[in-house]
Amino acid sequence: MEDLKENIICNEGDLYTILVNKDNQCPDNLNFEIVDVNSLYMNDRYLEKEAFNMWKLFQEQAKKDGFHIEIESGYRSKELQQQIWDEIVLEKGLEHTKKYVAVPGYSEHQTGLALDICLEENGKYYCDTEFTDHKVVKYIADNAYRFGFIVRYPKGKEEITGYNYEPWHIRYVGLELAKELTDNNLTLEEYYDNKYSKKQGR
Repeated sequence: MEDLKENIICNEGDLYTILVNKDNQCPDNLNFEIVDVNSLYMNDRYLEKEAFNMWKLFQEQAKKDGFHIEIESGYRSKELQQQIWDEIVLEKGLEHTKKYVAVPGYSEHQTGLALDICLEENGKYYCDTEFTDHKVVKYIADNAYRFGFIVRYPKGKEEITGYNYEPWHIRYVGLELAKELTDNNLTLEEYYDNKYSKKQGR
């Protein structure tokens, strides 16, 4: 029966709805175009092309609303993910790393659809936990779906996603699914669990 669930997750949807998490490896044969996002925070940041186009719309709207958001991290190869994993294990230990960093091959960043946001204010950039208490966090959570993104690891869903709360990590899933997940307060894991249950007639 698990074969059916795997088929639903990996094959039924398109690239934008794929589930990659601690239990679902990123397929090696994903076919997508990545583009340079021209992040003012740092060079050599990339996203899948459609995700980037929607990100630009989100970024432009956020700027009109008073927030200068940039991309701190986007697409990562499996090799880069390994490097990041090794560095954080050395710096903060294995248990901390497992709560915030995906094992190489199991990272959403490898799809080109996930990005980590940083906030610029008065010439200084704030990344990750540096802005978790800033009002931009609520802005991102309230508006990301309008551009096809979701906050991938929301507060209160840690046991479901397998990761600690990360308000800076958003994932492109397309406009339709982003609205459905946001309206129903669902993670991708819950969405696929519900879909699998329906396929089984439960």
